[in-house]
Amino acid sequence: MLSIVQSTELDYSHQQHQPSVLNKRLYFHAKGDEIPLFPEGVWQVTQGLVQLSANYEDGEQVLFGWAATGAWFGTQGSDTLDYQAIALSPVYLRWLRLDEIESSMRLSQLLLPQLAKRMRQAELLLIINGRRHTVERLRGLLSLLRAELGEILPECQTRINYKFTHQQLASAIGTTRVTVSRMMAQFQTKGYLTLDRHRHLILDNSYFSNIGS
Repeated sequence: MLSIVQSTELDYSHQQHQPSVLNKRLYFHAKGDEIPLFPEGVWQVTQGLVQLSANYEDGEQVLFGWAATGAWFGTQGSDTLDYQAIALSPVYLRWLRLDEIESSMRLSQLLLPQLAKRMRQAELLLIINGRRHTVERLRGLLSLLRAELGEILPECQTRINYKFTHQQLASAIGTTRVTVSRMMAQFQTKGYLTLDRHRHLILDNSYFSNIGS
């Protein structure tokens, strides 16, 4: 049976020395927590959503994508980037060492598609942020969220089952919260998006379909 431990109770500094313990547990992080990244292994998301980004030496932040339930994420060495993983919801994680992955063909095969997906997410975010007009950047971002994290609904709609603040959306496309709030209100007025009773976004599939072109 997997143990569930509060993140505040974890001693991450000794994790490389306790593989038998770590691989039998799920680790919990509350919404907003920064998840520590170690070169010795990767995390698998068993429940929740994690935002993946990096900070340059000059303080500029770059969004690389998200890891939802079933996805794997980790870090890689860099002299110019400070990688970060932030829990966007309550998150449960499982730890896996790199040597375990390297010695298992099955695990390697499971991780390869995840690596390709992560690279594709980062590529699409770069394309989206290269658009000149802010409204097109926001439209592209919401289209990407629809494709990556959406639940298909009737009547050509998709629900995003995770909440994103206007500030989070603004940071992702390099604009202000006020600007995003204004554009989101315009989308609602035009019927391109609505909110359910839990204030999750419901997007019109025909409008929010242009991700990377």
